[in-house]
Amino acid sequence: MGTLLLVAVMAGSVLAALLFRWAKLPLWPLTGGLVGAAAVNLSFGLAVEVPGVVALLAQLVIGAAIGASIGPEIFRHFARIVAPGTLAVVVVLGAGLAFGWLFAALGLLEPAESVFSLMPGGVAEMVAAAVALGYDGAVVIGAHIVRLFTVIWSVPLFLWAAEKIYRRWIQPPETPGP
Repeated sequence: MGTLLLVAVMAGSVLAALLFRWAKLPLWPLTGGLVGAAAVNLSFGLAVEVPGVVALLAQLVIGAAIGASIGPEIFRHFARIVAPGTLAVVVVLGAGLAFGWLFAALGLLEPAESVFSLMPGGVAEMVAAAVALGYDGAVVIGAHIVRLFTVIWSVPLFLWAAEKIYRRWIQPPETPGP
């Protein structure tokens, strides 16, 4: 029975991913897969867990795909991006802590769940850390899913705005040819 439920959840993921692809949503395999699996789980009241070996293999494939895209040029650019990248991480971590404490102070979430919910990083890692410490993983994953979808679906708008700003105010003017 467990295998049949897992197949149903995976089928829902594939169908939603294909629907998201058809709708031309950004990162359709990720967002569609998440929505499809959640929809099947919630619709049928399931509590399906992906077997550990399957989750491990999926993480290895994703890691290999990302690692394969890294070439020598990345290391050449690293010196240029280490300071701004570090600053960005510190700002995002500070914002996550500040909003976490604010949400806890307003009584919207428990303090630890609030901080875990708003920290950047891998969803699986934040949920695993929260559960290992005895907090509600469902609250943490719910907040991260909202964060992920908001970021992923707004990226095209931000990229468009960044390109416009760069071309208008940052890019040096082109010099006329001879």
